[in-house]
Amino acid sequence: MVSSASTAKLSGASRQRTSAHNGLLIAQQLREKTQDYKTLLVEVMKWTGGQPLLVQMVSRLVVEADDSPRPGTEAMWLEHLIYQGLINNWEDIPELEQMRAIRDRLIRRKHRNIRLLKLYQRLLERGEIPIENSPEQRELESLGLVSKSQDKLRIHNRIYEMVFNSPWVDSALKRIQVDPELSDSEFRRTLVELERKLLLSQVEILSQAETHSEDLKAAQTLYEVLRYVTAKVADLVGADRASIFLLNDEKNELWSLVAENEEGEFLDIQVPIGEGIAGQVAQTRKLIHIPNRVYDDPRAALVKTFDQRYHYKTENILALPILSESKELIAVVQVLNKLLPQGVGGVGQTNPNGFSKLDLERLSRCLVPIRRILESCQSCYKAIRKLQATAALAEATRSLDQINLDTKAILQRVMNTAKKLMNADRSTLWLVDRDQGDLWTEIPGRGEVRCPIGIGFVGQVAQTCEPMIIPFDLYDHPMAENAKRVDEQTRYRTCSLLCMPVVSPDGELLGVTQLVNKRKSGHHAEYSKDDWPLVPDYFKTGFDKNDQQAMQVFNDRVGVILQFVKTHETLKQLSQVKPKEAIYNALAVLSNAVSDQSDDALYQALHHMLTYVSESLSRLLSADYTTIFLLDADETGFWTLCNEDGAGAQEVRISSTLGLAGKILETKATQAVRNIHKFQDVLIHRGIGIEMTRDRQSMLLFPILDGHGKVTAIIRLFNKLKPALPGVAGSATVDVDGFTKEDADRLSQCTETLLPILQAFQSFQREILTIQAQRRALDPLYQAISFVSQSSGNPEELIHKVMQAAKNLTNADRSTLWLIDQSTNELWTVIAQADGSWLETRVPMGEGFVGVVAKTGRSVNIPYDLYDHPSSHIARKTDEKTRYRTCSLLCMPVLGADGELLGVTQLVNKRKPGDHPPYNAEIWPQVPDYFRASFAEKDHKDMEVFNNQVGVILPDVLDRQKRDRDPEVMNLFV
Repeated sequence: MVSSASTAKLSGASRQRTSAHNGLLIAQQLREKTQDYKTLLVEVMKWTGGQPLLVQMVSRLVVEADDSPRPGTEAMWLEHLIYQGLINNWEDIPELEQMRAIRDRLIRRKHRNIRLLKLYQRLLERGEIPIENSPEQRELESLGLVSKSQDKLRIHNRIYEMVFNSPWVDSALKRIQVDPELSDSEFRRTLVELERKLLLSQVEILSQAETHSEDLKAAQTLYEVLRYVTAKVADLVGADRASIFLLNDEKNELWSLVAENEEGEFLDIQVPIGEGIAGQVAQTRKLIHIPNRVYDDPRAALVKTFDQRYHYKTENILALPILSESKELIAVVQVLNKLLPQGVGGVGQTNPNGFSKLDLERLSRCLVPIRRILESCQSCYKAIRKLQATAALAEATRSLDQINLDTKAILQRVMNTAKKLMNADRSTLWLVDRDQGDLWTEIPGRGEVRCPIGIGFVGQVAQTCEPMIIPFDLYDHPMAENAKRVDEQTRYRTCSLLCMPVVSPDGELLGVTQLVNKRKSGHHAEYSKDDWPLVPDYFKTGFDKNDQQAMQVFNDRVGVILQFVKTHETLKQLSQVKPKEAIYNALAVLSNAVSDQSDDALYQALHHMLTYVSESLSRLLSADYTTIFLLDADETGFWTLCNEDGAGAQEVRISSTLGLAGKILETKATQAVRNIHKFQDVLIHRGIGIEMTRDRQSMLLFPILDGHGKVTAIIRLFNKLKPALPGVAGSATVDVDGFTKEDADRLSQCTETLLPILQAFQSFQREILTIQAQRRALDPLYQAISFVSQSSGNPEELIHKVMQAAKNLTNADRSTLWLIDQSTNELWTVIAQADGSWLETRVPMGEGFVGVVAKTGRSVNIPYDLYDHPSSHIARKTDEKTRYRTCSLLCMPVLGADGELLGVTQLVNKRKPGDHPPYNAEIWPQVPDYFRASFAEKDHKDMEVFNNQVGVILPDVLDRQKRDRDPEVMNLFV
């Protein structure tokens, strides 16, 4: 949720402390740049007016500059630096969100902002104006754009004055004053552009997620789209403001996506279902329109309360629900204060009759595209939260060699990252102490703290292994007595809490993560003990299901980290390396995997870890070469990773049912082998280089068993080495007697240490396969979205590629886009013939599967075998002409932004996974085995999203076709 930084003002004393601390840091930075740092500091303050964010940014520009100012040139040098590094490109600097908010506020509301801009224009011309305490002056002040000085109003700083200068104001006024009311056709195009903007943002979000930039800005990009959607809804119906309230995962509360007060601040509002206007609309799923005297309406009690809090007056209100296709509530759109048209009444005056029937019709027509946008945004938001969890852990494990890698330092760093990720005020990782049967943690300033299992919220989660969310206010919870006692001792106020178990890859409880006090968005002061037990406003919120899902992703990876931390001392003894190297190598797989999720990077990271443990075992048993083969989850094969040709990590697999591997899996017995060249077995010969192929003399195959006695992995060691001569490097020679029972016993002693590490490798490999499966599902869809954003000059080629992406997305054998011919009330397309020619095919509306979908607007999914369906006669006739066998089918409508039917996508013959040849017309009407499959629910959901995107671009294609009047049939078949 988006809220204003101004809702979290520091107390006077704490603000002075913060300012003084920042001033010392800045002075120290500038002193390193020039001897006359005091002059430079004065110039920095002139440009920034002491605005903290701008001071930090300008100071950073100074420190990072390639040169230094010569004595006497500080002012000129700094001016050039600020123009080059900030003013000329301020809209592209992520940290300057506050300035973009000022920009949006100044230009968003058409009628009302004329007065605001003209006031600011007068201030630019005169330099200062008398304080009048008008609404416009208060709004400019709340934005931080102006400040009071004695009895005058002045622009806050020179940076604002140079960015929002007279030419900028003139342009903004001209744009607002000449922008007419949108016509219906322009209105629909605007909705299409809204959805297109979201698609472009999704591509950008995906790109950011793939690169895992240090500051993941994908969520901010999403907010910008949503703010734009909300602003346009207000503009299109002539409302003073608009809000979109989304339903939370628990379906018991609405939360405001974008809501604003009189000064333009973004607010953080939660509304229980059934309360307030929006809550009542959500409960009844019926619109509410109060045209005047809103405060007299008993349903509007909460509106009056909010208005008093945020200094606003609601004179009329319209709220209506947004429902899914299955009539489930998604959100509530609420618009306030219908404005009179420009030139009617005073500027910015409210229409006393409220919103009109035309306004309602317009909102009704836009509900379908808005619903699609919000559904995409919700889905995207959840994906972002998971990506942020992954990226946050990458940050926690990046550059680990720069700190002292003891257990407490690692865990503290990881939990600090979790606190930042979840916007929590405090975070703690409690670890299980098996010896004492309780939980312990290290708290700065308090030392070691312990908690019995079963006592308090943390102890309860440890006992049940179930997550726990306690919303605001935690003191109302029946189990809050322990938290109250601790708070009284620490002078801290606990308001909300999220506790979740951390388990190892094999399901063992390792600890509990505890996040305390969800903070509202914005910059807020630290909680002061002097304020206890008062609750600051920024603590009056809580964790939700999205936070829990994001932390689950985070905790899964923390569980692996803890498993490595738990065993790293023993691993150090095995490998005889420094603890720092042991931990760094153990965590490298995490850091590498999340910084670049390409297949090569993922496998290279895992190969790095396998190699590290294999070399440790080689040193332990004096073996020349060691390979670890891990058993698949389905126990059908063993796998390992090797880099035989220097081309990167490659997966090597062998069957678990044949040869030595099958024998070991069955008997669980160790195998020692001499005279290896006499044996022809894949477990002996796979995954080794050319040199080792020639020089192998002895081998030991050792199974690692889990706690249930099942094989987890097979360790293969080649060539037992004799001890090297003292002081003579490379003097070790192969022991002709090979490996002994003592070697097997030493490996047995290591099993307890090795098992969790190898199980973690199996977990990573399964995660890689999951990522690959997700990528296979997502890539075609995002490829189609990318095609949409490229605005190709060849619409036929664009649709061809998009439909190819649909085929790849669902693993269909063929895909067709049928278009509506309104003049004949038919659908038409072209179908490939056996000789390579194309045949135009038409279907009357209502006939056949495609025609039924076009007429009813409902999807049709016919599983294998379609010929058994009672309505398959048209498909049979078509197959007879084309010599092609239709076995399964998925047909779905393509709707435009206004809900108009544009066409039907038809997917034919779901293919089983694997590489299969094209269908051969000579075997018709036989059915190949790979066609004996059906489209699944996931295919339906993916195509629903896909068709939404097709509906965005298809009108442009059809308009162009109509203009060009091309007599040739457009090739739409893939």
